[in-house]
Amino acid sequence: MSIFGILPKLARRYWRYIANSLWLVSDRLLTSLIGLLVVAVVARYLGPSDFGLLSYTFSTALLFSVVGQLGLDGLVIREIINRPDDVPRVLGTVFTLKFAGHLLGAVGLVVYTLSMSVNSTERTMLLLAAVFIPLASLSGFFGLWFHSRVQARYNAISSSMSVLLVGLGKLGLVWMGFTVVAFAAANIVQVLISVALSLRFYKRQKGPPLSHWRFSPAFARMLLAESWLLFLGSIFGLIYLKIDVMMLRWLAGPAEVGRYAVAATLSEAAYFVPAALVASVFPKLIETAKADQDLFNRQFQALFDVLWLAGLGMIATMFLVGGPLIRFLFGVDYGPSVPILMVHVLSAPFLFMRIAFTRWTIIGGGATFFVLTEGLGALTNVAFNLLLIPHYGSLGAAFATLLSYATATYLTLAIPRRTRPIFIMMSRSAFMPWRTPKDFFDYARRSAHA
Repeated sequence: MSIFGILPKLARRYWRYIANSLWLVSDRLLTSLIGLLVVAVVARYLGPSDFGLLSYTFSTALLFSVVGQLGLDGLVIREIINRPDDVPRVLGTVFTLKFAGHLLGAVGLVVYTLSMSVNSTERTMLLLAAVFIPLASLSGFFGLWFHSRVQARYNAISSSMSVLLVGLGKLGLVWMGFTVVAFAAANIVQVLISVALSLRFYKRQKGPPLSHWRFSPAFARMLLAESWLLFLGSIFGLIYLKIDVMMLRWLAGPAEVGRYAVAATLSEAAYFVPAALVASVFPKLIETAKADQDLFNRQFQALFDVLWLAGLGMIATMFLVGGPLIRFLFGVDYGPSVPILMVHVLSAPFLFMRIAFTRWTIIGGGATFFVLTEGLGALTNVAFNLLLIPHYGSLGAAFATLLSYATATYLTLAIPRRTRPIFIMMSRSAFMPWRTPKDFFDYARRSAHA
């Protein structure tokens, strides 16, 4: 049977997951486009220094919010799927743990802010970022429930509407000449709108009533015992994802942060595509892993192939249009962001495949390897930032990001025996791209006739 006969069968079989991915991608595409236009206007208006300060405060908030992650995001989806009759206990327990952690992170950020010698503007923005942390956890939590039911469209709609409304509000702040503090407050309004809409959709889809949620200490201990390694890995992951912004702030100044943030915004513009794809197929991968390990391995190889090619496509796109886009959208003040973008975007294939590897550690019980690789990534990122930022500023931070992702996501997987098959899968995707169409056709033919 030709590929034209197989693809319709395959599409019908996996339409639930394809539709879920399309909702996620559509949501993130819309929000990314709106966000990019708003960021461009705001960055032009504020200038590199104030825009850098705005980026720094919320990168700092993300670092402190890691306390509330607890490594539970993947586990809650798995538990909802595996315990359909016990969903209120799962939701109540995980929500209590995550919200308490985010509150602790917010308190930590307040203590950090009050202990630093900064001006009143920066202190106010950091305190607003502390308020942002627990509120953002509410919206994200309802999103996990929608993902577990492969109903991403509801989370997508609430996210898109909040971004659109607050984006218009930020344009109004520019028009009325508000200071940078107002833009920090607007981010809090955005997450409040998202929380309200997510809760409304949750109730409309007849999610277990909030009054039925219950906290189980025994279940909490079981989850924490399993997730503490993932939690530790999440800390390391956010460190090497966001520590560059904080180190730039203290080693090179807010203006360097602003130029780096513009490059990172464009480099990360399409990161939602692999995240949406992996989030959508994650429930299916869990089911396959329990039933057929060989099929699971084939599906994972196909996933790595798609993610690697998507990363290469991202690099090619940015090399072609990145420079003109920065000059057109952000203006001449951000001209130094162009070479930063060209280096930063080289990390895309590694980051894309990292998203899939993280899910593999949850499905296959490889949390130890997740922690080790994330820890090594954080260590190399900090080391290279310390070495390169004093000499090359934000360009050095971009090189540090590239080197840390290549090390943590790919090279280190060749060492442990347990992760070596993943290293081989990634190597096939990276160095044997000519086999991808044939492998995909074979997989599609088997899946269509299964």
